[in-house]
Amino acid sequence: MFALITAVCWGSIGLVSNKIGGTNQHQILGESYGILIFALLMFFIKQPTIDLKTTFVGLASGFFYCYGQNQQFRGFNEVGVSVGLPLSTAAQLIITTLAGAFIFHEWVNAHDYTFGFIALAVLIIGAYYTSKKEKGPSQEPVATKSPVVGYIAILLSGVGISLYSITTKAFAVDAFAILLPQAFGALIEAFAASSSLSGKQMRSRFTYFNVIVGLMWALGNLFYQLAIAQIGLAISFALSQMGIIISTLGGIFILHEHKTKKELRFTILGCVLVIAGGVLLGVMKA
Repeated sequence: MFALITAVCWGSIGLVSNKIGGTNQHQILGESYGILIFALLMFFIKQPTIDLKTTFVGLASGFFYCYGQNQQFRGFNEVGVSVGLPLSTAAQLIITTLAGAFIFHEWVNAHDYTFGFIALAVLIIGAYYTSKKEKGPSQEPVATKSPVVGYIAILLSGVGISLYSITTKAFAVDAFAILLPQAFGALIEAFAASSSLSGKQMRSRFTYFNVIVGLMWALGNLFYQLAIAQIGLAISFALSQMGIIISTLGGIFILHEHKTKKELRFTILGCVLVIAGGVLLGVMKA
């Protein structure tokens, strides 16, 4: 249940931030404010003990997350939520799976390697289909500004958000104690990413409305940490990524991102494959 709440919160972020508007700098700055507000609230309610290890792990993981999310916002602005989120999800699942196999030695026998590489292949094929475009003279122009820049940003987002998960996995820390250091780590990266904005631009209404996005992520993050403690990283991460259903369909039907009928079929097929790969990884380690 915890991981599914995370999926709803995180899967809605791209839709909400896109509806609010602003540049990726407004979006990430506003989100970091929301994360800090939630963390301060939880700190005063739970009053956890924050030691030196928790501080450094929190700062690092928060910084990595915020970097990845900033790149994700950039990617969404270029290629859309319905394409960007499934690609980012696939990248995260691939990177965290490889880290689990070769850094944390979670793959211990032939069964793990066989099913692990099958799952990775399914994820890669799924990522390909989510971004596949229909070819032909009758195709309408796609409203993207710079697809190459967008795809690079999405890949970088996968790296950043994966490092956030890997860091919290490598150092077991209390789910409530890590929230405040994570918030400050996110804030540091957000200020660095938005350093080109003037003071007036930073105080834009887009920044303040994107605080909602930060609260959504922080709530999802809390339930994600609780899920890891309850059912482990592999299953928690796989279930948390099911939010691509919300983001992909929402991008098409709420944000009205253009898809031909064939591209819509490609996208749905890609999402199904990404979900299947994620579930296979989760079941493999159950």
